[in-house]
Order: sequence, then structure tokens, then C-alpha cells
Amino acid sequence: MAHIFEKAEKVSGVALGILQRLIVLPGLFTNRYGITDFKGAKGDVVNVKRPAILKARDAGFRARNSIVMDDLVQSRIQVKLTRYPYSGVALSDEELTLDIENYAQDVTAPQARALAEDFENTVAGVLSGADYVHEVVFNPSGSDAEKDPRKVAIQARKMLNDSNVPASGRYWIVGSEVSAAISSFEKLLDVNTAGLPEAVREGVVGKLAGFTIVESNALDGDESYFVHNSAVALAVVAPAAPKGATSSGVSVEGGIAVRQLFDYDSDTLSDRSILSVFTGGAPVTDPEIRDGEIVLVGGEVQMEFIRAVKVTFGAGSGKASWSLAYTSVTAGAFKLTVDGEATADIAWDATNAEIADAINDIEGVAGAKVTGTATAKTVKFTEQVALAVNNSGLTGTIAAS
Repeated sequence: MAHIFEKAEKVSGVALGILQRLIVLPGLFTNRYGITDFKGAKGDVVNVKRPAILKARDAGFRARNSIVMDDLVQSRIQVKLTRYPYSGVALSDEELTLDIENYAQDVTAPQARALAEDFENTVAGVLSGADYVHEVVFNPSGSDAEKDPRKVAIQARKMLNDSNVPASGRYWIVGSEVSAAISSFEKLLDVNTAGLPEAVREGVVGKLAGFTIVESNALDGDESYFVHNSAVALAVVAPAAPKGATSSGVSVEGGIAVRQLFDYDSDTLSDRSILSVFTGGAPVTDPEIRDGEIVLVGGEVQMEFIRAVKVTFGAGSGKASWSLAYTSVTAGAFKLTVDGEATADIAWDATNAEIADAINDIEGVAGAKVTGTATAKTVKFTEQVALAVNNSGLTGTIAAS
């Protein structure tokens, strides 16, 4: 038996080091969960409990107010293992005789690169599939507010600030087309990349409005997101070693894991090297807060994704996501026009569900969703549309952008 089989633990450690140097998107997010978090969980799911949110109340200084006792309302998110990426190769006689250093270069590095690409795609899939409360438009040929990447970043910063998302650890993750549009911006700031993972450093484009801009090949060219490093929770678990394996080793560090397995394939009469891991991810949602209170429906806490902002790139007058900004709205009713077709009157204080119902009542419109607060809402359609607001029956104004 070749001596390389006796060093599976060492080879798995080398593979883990290579994997950590190659990943970009997984390296940006700090919420990572391993095997200890899954013990006792049903269906390979980790339930992440969120701290209860309480509102401080004023008892009064001289005139005492009645004491109000609040319930601790727990909420949670689930991170499920959904993928089992692996890379298996048949080993030649020459590869079996390599020492650890050469084996890592010739065999382990290509296998780790394959896992890294799959892991990147897992995180990109979480971002593209999330249901966002906050969205902005970056259109190089649009209005001043849309074509200036710094102004776009400032819009996103305000949205995150208004949602009390921490100021540190913010990134603008971009695809190649968005990166090219930003790179030509003369006010782009340099970034001190000390302390960032190697692969992340190589993808850094610059910095704007407190966001470190990082390019990722896992995103489509026109895809980008403003994120906080707590916006995505990742699950990375190394599979258990099968009893029939010739040799195996598992390495775990910094929330990243990998298993190195050596065995024999009797069908091809060859030894094999198999590198593998279980992965999964989920957006980190927070309890929906309205007027300082947690929103409950049927006793269940309503959760929303506020730790990231989706960017629509190059959109014109038609787009799939619109923002509604309320200014001094106190009475009356308004109408929304979708591609020229108007809704019925909508009360000035209509709920998100009521607004969505009015929109979906328009012939040819279905699946529209409305989220947000009493003064700032987001309307999401299943396709690009033109949206306008008729304020004629309203006290105050609502602007669509």
C-alpha cells in the first residue's frame, strides 16, 4: 500500500487549507455551522435561535405610568444541508508514489478547486433566491441617482442603517458587468485588504460609502448585492468515514470542513481519492417590526430579510422591483398603475397585503408582493413592469422609484 494512504488526515488538512484560500463568497459571511450544531436536529437542519427583541418602556419620572410586562418572543431560522459536492479521481501508479507536497499540487488542489466552485454557487444561490425587503437600482445610463455607484451605495447604506444592521462588515458583492461599471468610477476608494482571505483580496474592486466591493465569478455578470457579513448562514459538515474505506481523514477549521477518503475501486482495479463535504445555506432573517412591536400572525413571528439589499442593474422604466416612498401621507386614497392599467382606490393606510391584493386584481398581473414599513414599501413583480402612482385623492404624496 502506498504511503500516501496512511496520511489521509494530513492530506485532508492540506485540502482544507487550499479550499479556504480559494473561496470568496463563503469567506465573507461569519455565520457558519458544523456537525455539532446538527446533533439532534431533524432532517439535517440546524435551527438557529434568534435573540428576543424587547422595547424599553418609560415608567415616567414624577408621574408614574403603569408597568407593562412583555413576553419574550423567540424566533428562529433554519439552515438545511442541501448539497453533497464531491470530487473523485482514479489514482495512477505514479500518483500513488508522490510525496505529500507533490500529491497536494497534482491531485488535491484540483479536487479542492472543484469543491470551492460548488460552494461559491451554493452561496450565490442563497442570495439570488432570497426575498428582499430592500432593493435599489444601479443603471449606468439612468438618472443621476441611478448611474452614480456612490449614490447607489449611499441609498443601500441608508436602508441598512434604518434596519439597524451593524455598520461594520459590509460588502457590495458584484458580478463582472457590475464590477466593470464600478471600476471606471473616479471616486472609487482603495481598500486595505489586510486580514481578508486570499481569494477575497484578489476579488476586491474598491470601497464606496462603507462597502468593500468584491467581485465573484459565481454571480451572473449583471447580478449584485449589498450585504452584511451576517446576512447568510452557511452549513458545512464533513461526511462520516465509511467503514470500508482504506483510509480517511476529516479537517475542520473556521467553520469550513472537508473529508479526504481513499479507497479501492474493484470495477476499474484502481485506487481512488475522493474529497467531499455536505453544504447548505439560508438567508438570515429577522423578526418583522412595526411601530416598535414584533409582527405576529397566528402566534407565529413574521420574519423578513433586511441584512442585504438587492441591486437591479441596468433597469430602465420597466423593472421587477419598485420602491414606494410616503411623504406626509395622512388621509385619502391613491391608485397604482401597472403598465398603464390602474388599480381600484387604495386607502392611504392600507396594509401590505391589501396593496398587493389591489395590484394582483389587475388583469394580467399575478404574484406581486409588497413588503416594508408605513413610509417605505417595496413592490415586487414576477416580471419587469412600469409602475406609477396617482396621488390625486391623497393627502400627501407617494413616489414610485
